[in-house]
Amino acid sequence: MNLKYITCSDPREGVKLDDLKQLTQISPKVEIGMQSHPSTMTRGMDRHAWFNKFMEWAEQQTSPVNIAMHVNYQWCDAMCSGKLPTEIARWMHLRNKNTGAPLIKRWQLNIGDSTKNFNADEVAKLIEAFPENNFILPYNAKVADKIKQLYKTQATFALLYDSSYGYGISPEKWDAPVYTDVPMGYAGGLSQANIAGHLGKISKVLPPHYTTWIDAEGQLMKPNTRTWDMERVFGYVKNALVWETQQKTK
Repeated sequence: MNLKYITCSDPREGVKLDDLKQLTQISPKVEIGMQSHPSTMTRGMDRHAWFNKFMEWAEQQTSPVNIAMHVNYQWCDAMCSGKLPTEIARWMHLRNKNTGAPLIKRWQLNIGDSTKNFNADEVAKLIEAFPENNFILPYNAKVADKIKQLYKTQATFALLYDSSYGYGISPEKWDAPVYTDVPMGYAGGLSQANIAGHLGKISKVLPPHYTTWIDAEGQLMKPNTRTWDMERVFGYVKNALVWETQQKTK
């Protein structure tokens, strides 16, 4: 099993930009998963200004900075109806000044309980309109039918398996990829302490040499808060990298 991304999700404006920048420099596999919705990321809000400062730094880097925009609530509804909110459109068109590549390459549409609209044909058109970007959708029992509809359109997308749908609970067992031709990543209760064990379990349900990614969020936070604990974040990344190195040397 190969890890393409080690995603660290939901940093907020309380995270020092220097810490966030340092995190991205640990490995080219590190990815920042930015949660976005209008109640926190609209122009004029603190998180909006903080994130744009990070983007200004990222667009100047000679090596790519991996950023995934995780789109929620009204903005996700709009995109799943074929519409691009103003701020989303602006971020989507940002480019690295050195390479010309999209600054935010991966876009995760968090369909489920928090969204009301989903039109598979419109999502397929959106994906087709941005061929340089990768689109991700969650996968669990609640959204399986919607994913099946999208798959029938023959759109190119990836799936993030999370049976707890964002509640940070590890499953009793990890599932194999739903579709053989759709890349799948894994999330749910991953942490600094348990990442090695879960990577071992995930690797057992994947085909040989499968390339996947992992995404942690809730377990990166300080207890009873929604604030990143940087020790936990760095530990999660480093322990995942150690696990991968050890597997390749066996």
